[in-house]
Amino acid sequence: MAFHVVAMAIAMGAANIASAETYPSRTIKIVQPFPAGGSTDVLARGLAQKLSEYLGQAVIVEARPGANGIIGTVSVATSAPDGYTMLLTTGSFTANPHASKDVKYNPLKDFAPITELAGSYGLALLTNMPVNSVADVIKEAKSKPGVLTYATSGYGNLTHVAGRLFEQRSGIKMIAVPYNNPALLTDVMAGTVSMTFNSLITAVGMVNQKQLKALAITGDRRSPAMPNVPTMAEAGVPDYNLTGYFGILFPAGTPKDRVDRIYRETAKALATTELKGIIEQNGLYTVGSTPEEFAAYIKKDYDDQGRLMDELGLRPK
Repeated sequence: MAFHVVAMAIAMGAANIASAETYPSRTIKIVQPFPAGGSTDVLARGLAQKLSEYLGQAVIVEARPGANGIIGTVSVATSAPDGYTMLLTTGSFTANPHASKDVKYNPLKDFAPITELAGSYGLALLTNMPVNSVADVIKEAKSKPGVLTYATSGYGNLTHVAGRLFEQRSGIKMIAVPYNNPALLTDVMAGTVSMTFNSLITAVGMVNQKQLKALAITGDRRSPAMPNVPTMAEAGVPDYNLTGYFGILFPAGTPKDRVDRIYRETAKALATTELKGIIEQNGLYTVGSTPEEFAAYIKKDYDDQGRLMDELGLRPK
C-alpha cells in the first residue's frame, strides 16, 4: 500500500514536470482592450510576433474595445488562469475603478502581473489658439474664467485628468468637452475647442505638419521626439506629472512558472531592435520590469490615481 502511494506521488510529480516543460502547447491569446490600429494594438502585435518565435507556438492578438478598456479587461479577468490568455493594457487599467462604478474587476486581486513593457512621456498639450506658451494659456484663461475649453476622451480618462490637473495647479477655470469620436482633434484644429491633451504619437505628426502647436508635455521628462517642448513643470505649472504605462498581465491564479516564462521571453523581445523601434515610434520608452516590480508599480499607481481623483473631485459615475 505504501509503495502504491509513493508510486502515485512519483507519477503525479512527473506529470507536473511534463506539464511545466510542455508549456505552451497551444495558441496563446493577447487581449488588448482598445480599438485595432492604435498604439496598444501595434505594441501587442509586435510582442506577439516575437513571443511566437521564442515559444514555438502561435501568439495571436484580439482587440476587444469598449468602455475605456473595461470590456476586454473583464474578459481576461474571468478567463482560465492557465497561461493562455493575457491582457496588454494601459494606465486606464488602474484608473477605471476610480472613475466608473461599473468596473467589474479589481486591478490588485484579479490579475497576475507579468511585466511593464513601456512607459510614456505623458500627453502633449495641443492647441490652435494664438498663444506660444503655457503661460500665455494661463493668462488667457484667467482673463476669461470658464470660457476656454479642452477636449477629452471621456470622463475620468487621462485626457480629462490632465485638464483638471492643469486647472487645479494653475488656478484657472475651463470647461471639459467630452468626445467619443475622432472629431476631437479636428475640432481643436478648427478652434471649436480651445485645446486638448493627446498622445505624443498623434501630436508629433500634427505638430510637424503645422496643424497644431504643442506647448508642453505632461510627464517629468522631455520626449526625444519633441525635444524643444518643455514639461508642464518646466513651463511653470508646479507639481504636475502625468504619465502612462503599457503592461501585460495574466488572470490571478496563473501558475508562477508560466508567469515567469512569459516574463523571460518578453524581456528578450524588449531587447530586440524591432520591438524597441515600435515602442520608440509610439512615443514611449522601454521598461521591462519583473513581475514583482510591476505588481508594486500597479499598487502604487492605483493608490496615486485614487488620491488624485479625490483631489480633483472626479467621483465614480
